[in-house]
Amino acid sequence: MTEPTQTESPDTTPLILDVDGTLLRTDMLYESLWAAAGRNIAATLKTCVTQWRAPNLLKHALCEIAAPNVALLPLRPAVLDLADAARQAGRAVHLASGSDQALVEAVAQRLDLPGPHFGSDATRNLTEQSKAQMLVERFGEGGFDYVGNSNADLPVWSKARRIIAVSPGGTLRHRLEAMGKPLEVVEDRSDPFALLREMRPHQWIKNLLLFLPLLVAHEFGLSVFLAALMAAAAFSIGASAIYILNDLLDLESDRLHPEKRNRPIASGALQIRNAMIASAGLVVLALTSAWLVGPPVAALTLLYMLTSLTYSFWLKKRRWIDLASLAFMFLLRVLTGAVAAQIAVPGVVMAFVFVVFFTLACVKRMTALARDVDHGKLPGRGYGADDFRALKVLAAAGIVLSAAAFLLYAFSGHSGGLYGSQMIFAATVLPLTLWLFRVVRLSELGREDYDPIQFVTHDRIGLMIMVIGVALVILSL
Repeated sequence: MTEPTQTESPDTTPLILDVDGTLLRTDMLYESLWAAAGRNIAATLKTCVTQWRAPNLLKHALCEIAAPNVALLPLRPAVLDLADAARQAGRAVHLASGSDQALVEAVAQRLDLPGPHFGSDATRNLTEQSKAQMLVERFGEGGFDYVGNSNADLPVWSKARRIIAVSPGGTLRHRLEAMGKPLEVVEDRSDPFALLREMRPHQWIKNLLLFLPLLVAHEFGLSVFLAALMAAAAFSIGASAIYILNDLLDLESDRLHPEKRNRPIASGALQIRNAMIASAGLVVLALTSAWLVGPPVAALTLLYMLTSLTYSFWLKKRRWIDLASLAFMFLLRVLTGAVAAQIAVPGVVMAFVFVVFFTLACVKRMTALARDVDHGKLPGRGYGADDFRALKVLAAAGIVLSAAAFLLYAFSGHSGGLYGSQMIFAATVLPLTLWLFRVVRLSELGREDYDPIQFVTHDRIGLMIMVIGVALVILSL
């Protein structure tokens, strides 16, 4: 007589997922901080100052100001696969996070996880030892498997049956191996060039405007060139610092954008905390570099960064005002180059620069509206479909005014002493006007890139028009 075959009972050990940095490629505390800052910066600063000693209360208070849009937060597919496999095997999956309980529940609802789930509340900050104690009370020591990603998860791993670590560094991995428990490593590393991409070095081409005063005055000495170069480098570094801050404030609108959602911070490739540290470091480096050129250059660089920061917090949401703000920041570049090289720039040239970049600011908004499939309000901006016609009118006026300003300068006494033929130099207005008209028309049709710099540097016809303009300037000398 044969004995009945014994079947192995299914594994019903619950799987516990850490959320911040593990299930999500981001941290909901920092997401809450920047969502709140974008809504009400004064209330956010007050909350941080008054509640920093009680992290659980801080997290809840920030969510009261403005909670991040959980439906848009970037997930780790590899951790999602672990959760799906556990559920298919009949195992319960729970979230346990130091984030506010309401946010944890929102993440669970997004993933259709029945729960219960655990987060910080008014009585506890559910991190490290507090989280480990709660899980042991709930499931027993060794009664759960835990997925985490950092040293903060070590107390929990020490109480878990099985360790699952997401992209642990070498030191953390050695500590986990020393625990002598079953260890599974999920590799899902971030892009090593994420910070460089976030700094947007291709945008530094804008700072060639600092050399415009040298070109206008035909000053090509080594000393003035080096002064302008150092100032341009400081401006570029400072601009990158503000790009980072701008992206932190625009997280939700960027994630709703068809292209900007791939930016490093929005996609989770660059952690918010690291981005904040990098931005602060770049501010210091920019001001130090500008100070080496001269205190006035440092003051103008600081003014640019403060204006750009004000734009990020408020001005970009103000219809029409944001156009003037963008043009003013380009004007600051020219003014800074003039101060660095100690060159006087005629007022008509400054007016020309302002009008040209005001026109290009209109182009940027027209492109966004033309390519908006919903034909509603632009996320994070004050414009809607009804403003398209007004933008076209402003852009057309900008073309006419820029041409007029250029001709005024071309026939001025200042240019008469610099160019052999003022008539040939004045003829440069034709390719200039044609190029502006082309840019405006393509934006109207939605055929421009969301990033004007990307479009300008890849538009072959536009580049040919520019070459013709440069050739006319050379011939006029």
